[in-house]
Amino acid sequence: MAAESTALQELRADLTCPVCLDLFRDPVLLDCGHHFCRRCVRRCWDATPGDERAACPRCRAPCRAREPRPDSLLGDVAETVRRATAGPRDPAGLCAEHREELKLFCEDDQAAVCLVCGLSRQHKAHDVVPVNEAHEKYKVPRVRSRRRSQCTQIKFTISATCKQNRPGWVVSPSSPKHRSPSSSLAFCFFLHFIQERADVLERQVSTDFQRLHDFLSAEEKEVKEHLRHSVLFDSFLVVEPVTLDPTTAYPCLHVSPCGRSVRVGSIQPCLPNNPERFTLYNIVLGSQPFSQGRHYWEVEVAGKTAWGLGIAAASVNRKEEISLCPEDGFWTMVLRNGSEYEACTSAEECPLTLTRQPGRVGVYLDYDRGQVSFYNAEDMSHIFIVWFISYPLYLTTTTPHYIYVQ
Repeated sequence: MAAESTALQELRADLTCPVCLDLFRDPVLLDCGHHFCRRCVRRCWDATPGDERAACPRCRAPCRAREPRPDSLLGDVAETVRRATAGPRDPAGLCAEHREELKLFCEDDQAAVCLVCGLSRQHKAHDVVPVNEAHEKYKVPRVRSRRRSQCTQIKFTISATCKQNRPGWVVSPSSPKHRSPSSSLAFCFFLHFIQERADVLERQVSTDFQRLHDFLSAEEKEVKEHLRHSVLFDSFLVVEPVTLDPTTAYPCLHVSPCGRSVRVGSIQPCLPNNPERFTLYNIVLGSQPFSQGRHYWEVEVAGKTAWGLGIAAASVNRKEEISLCPEDGFWTMVLRNGSEYEACTSAEECPLTLTRQPGRVGVYLDYDRGQVSFYNAEDMSHIFIVWFISYPLYLTTTTPHYIYVQ
């Protein structure tokens, strides 16, 4: 019995918070390796000036975060020891008269009393002892049996915890090496912390490895994509000079004399309503038709809050309501409200999420393969690709501001 009691006392000492000097409640682990009750360490940190870093109340080592990591396994062991070392209580738990805990035992009356009752006239001349001492004096056989049961429970709790966290490790307190209850409990408790640290390290390594793997995969994909397009443009393409056709422009669109830029202005009077001209939308087409080969041109859009650009079929309707989508003969990319990009690949909205707003957009047309791709021409990052049916095509631009075609 003495050895078992000593083992419990040693284990209780290891599970005692250095601040409140009681068994851990909701324990947390600091960066330095010391454990405290969450409430205790929070009170210590709240008492420090706001400009000082959080530090360990025991060794004063700085802590990187003010929200320490919880240690639920240690809390479970502390709670088991708390139940095992708790003294007996009256079934009611409190004094019926004073509503205080029954911490004393009157040997004359053979009854548990509270501190107030122990100092009253009724019990002043009686022999009053702490409940724990009375329990040891009058219940020795029962205590011996209960202590053995409690020690067994603690061993089982720690052993089960160890097995749960590391199935390959088995704790056997009954082995010859660990026959002493004190040594067995101390070893199990130490093993519990070793296993916990190993699990933390394993999770951290696994998390860091996954982050590194994801980062390298993303970098590899980006480099391959950039290399593919760089080889494509360096090997086959040059920026083509293209011009706009003023005979297709909506009346309020003013095409420059060189045909390289367009802006919105007042409606131009006396313009012929020729079949090529758009009469409902701010649209203008290029002057060169595309019917074969590969072509690449760039459009300056820096500082613009709304625009649309791409390619259009020669047969598009220019006099009635249309949308800039393949169903109406357009394969385009548009910007609305200054930051809302959209790929017009169908009648349904298809928003684009760009990490960087392009100041210049490149359009790559591979007529023979039936595809048109859009790029941020400033870093040649790919935006999106759309496929089309091969027939004569024209460059198309819609804008409420200046647009420069290169």
